[in-house]
Amino acid sequence: MMKYSYLLFFSVFSVQAAVYKCEQNGVVEFSQFPCAEEAEQVDMRPLGTAMIGTRSEFKQQVDAVKRQSRFVEFQISKLEQEKQQRLDELKADLYKLRRSFPKSEELAALQQKIDRLTELYDEKISAERGNLMALKSKVVSLERQYAQNN
Repeated sequence: MMKYSYLLFFSVFSVQAAVYKCEQNGVVEFSQFPCAEEAEQVDMRPLGTAMIGTRSEFKQQVDAVKRQSRFVEFQISKLEQEKQQRLDELKADLYKLRRSFPKSEELAALQQKIDRLTELYDEKISAERGNLMALKSKVVSLERQYAQNN
């Protein structure tokens, strides 16, 4: 029990070191000390953690989660476009095959391929939508935490 109280004591008073981002001669450097006058201090806390700080720190954290959300939205859009493109190709093949009086097995095999492709993309899109919903709820949670702290 005593070990945990020491751990709690030291974690409460721990200080996170500042990290600075500088660009010199086209090279980006990160340092514990400002490497130039225009050095920018970077927040290295994990995304989605509650914090007591200034409005700009809060905004920086919420903006980072929102950027992740936009990237996931882009991924969903990309997957939907890929799905449609590949389905259009397979449907064109199916149309050509039907015009050449194929065997029923060939038609069934191509239709199964279309169905599997649709299912695969639907699963990927569904997973990305789940990620998007989690990120959006994280933004709402951060906003509530900030409102409670201020």
